[in-house]
Amino acid sequence: MTASGSRPEEIAQEIRKDIFRGRYRPGERLPSERELAERAGANRGSAREALKILAQQRLIEVRPGGSRVIPVHRASLEVLGHVLQMSGAPDPDLLAQLLDVHELLWAGAVRLAVERASDEELGRARELLATLSRERISEEEYLRTIAALLEIIAEASHNLVLRMVGNSLFTILGAVVPLLQRLRPSHATLLPAVRKVRRALARRDPVAAEQGIRALLRLKREYVLKKLGTPR
Repeated sequence: MTASGSRPEEIAQEIRKDIFRGRYRPGERLPSERELAERAGANRGSAREALKILAQQRLIEVRPGGSRVIPVHRASLEVLGHVLQMSGAPDPDLLAQLLDVHELLWAGAVRLAVERASDEELGRARELLATLSRERISEEEYLRTIAALLEIIAEASHNLVLRMVGNSLFTILGAVVPLLQRLRPSHATLLPAVRKVRRALARRDPVAAEQGIRALLRLKREYVLKKLGTPR
């Protein structure tokens, strides 16, 4: 894959922006390699590589006679990271949709984990939840602990596909980590949900664990979206 920050990637990024801003609509043909190269002040080889990047991300189809735009819903998950970084702050509606999927994934993951995990795996998860329960926890430790908790839940689900999808979502959310670091509900707000998950893991209660993780992630979701000005 072309390295980030290279000339082809820069050209691809500009075309991505044009697609998401509606300059090029699904089914429309993009300018030729020559036109794209001239517009970017680059050579045709860079323009050709840029089109290959977009084709790999399933934003366009390269056909004889030209490249045409594909409907965005058919694009690869990787594209979301680029879209979230298009402006200074992520689009609240798109972020809300991403957090919806994030909740669905981890609610299902914790249910599988409770049903399939070893006592040792659940014990590690409970230790991390105990850390989150502490009243005085630094921002850095909080983020590190949350990441470790999600990792052990994914590992304990014993589902390779879930872990791969989870890694993709984590990478995409990394695009907005500076924002998410600043937007965290208070300890008192999060504590009941954290304790509920911990008790559910101790009892191996998959339903309660799923409810607890949903409550925890939804508190974060609602707080972030409220701060962005679009509570949902």
